[in-house]
Amino acid sequence: MDLLCILNPIAGGGKIAPQAASTIVKLCQQANMSCDIMTTKQRGDGTRLAKKAAREGCRFVVAAGGDGTINEVATGLVGTSCTLCIVPAGSGNGLARGLRIPLQPQEASRLILHGIQKQIDVGQVCGRYFFATSGIGFDAHVGKIYNEMSGHSRGLAPYVQIAIAEYLNYTPEPVTVRCNGETFSYTPIVLTVANTEQYGGGAIIAPDAIPDDGLFDISIIPQAPLFRIINHLPKLFLGAIKTFPNFIAHRAESVTVTRKLPGPVHVDGESFLAGEELVFTLLPRALTVLVPERQSLTIN
Repeated sequence: MDLLCILNPIAGGGKIAPQAASTIVKLCQQANMSCDIMTTKQRGDGTRLAKKAAREGCRFVVAAGGDGTINEVATGLVGTSCTLCIVPAGSGNGLARGLRIPLQPQEASRLILHGIQKQIDVGQVCGRYFFATSGIGFDAHVGKIYNEMSGHSRGLAPYVQIAIAEYLNYTPEPVTVRCNGETFSYTPIVLTVANTEQYGGGAIIAPDAIPDDGLFDISIIPQAPLFRIINHLPKLFLGAIKTFPNFIAHRAESVTVTRKLPGPVHVDGESFLAGEELVFTLLPRALTVLVPERQSLTIN
């Protein structure tokens, strides 16, 4: 088989999967490529299906869904010769935005024929891979609540509503950060270890991050009053986060973050509970992805 398409059937309100599948089948027919279409039914299916495809010598695996689906499928392809094609269908689409992949499913699908292969770095923490961002702090806290709550719509608006409600009761925790042979003490609202520039949804947390340079960009927003956060929030969407008061940035091949208590950490927006010490390591150019032809070797 030349290509396997892994679809999240509920992505985009259930409309994206059939559109993407139809386009991909037509493209494969044009290119005389064999293809198969499979859907995920539960957590972990994306990784399992992608690993199986890679073992069987599949050339391309398409992941059609939100950031969680993309992360699962990409996880199954790390370190293999199989190439990932991303068809974004979520509310954030962080990795797709960071790689300049079209957000329209039909346009993204055409990368199967017209894209170029690019090897990008892969981050790892607590045995989980991330491809865009990971980190701790308020965003991981809100992400945990957002993912656990039922009955709310997906997207930026409900996320912001939860963030505003939680901020007044949130107490940042002091952490120790070790990177590049140095040790630092911070009390961050947000500490992000970035491989690409975006959380998703247009929020640019690490504007200088390059996904194939062998380095993490570590962005730290220090503790601040709510009025200051709100006042400077537009900078997050304008690529000007570095002008936030007291903003801190590091670049490193690895970073260790130590906190006093276990707590949430996120990988590509998916939060889970982890221990006091978090070791973020980087696998250089461990994933091959299709990106638009206009991309140069290094994205910035």
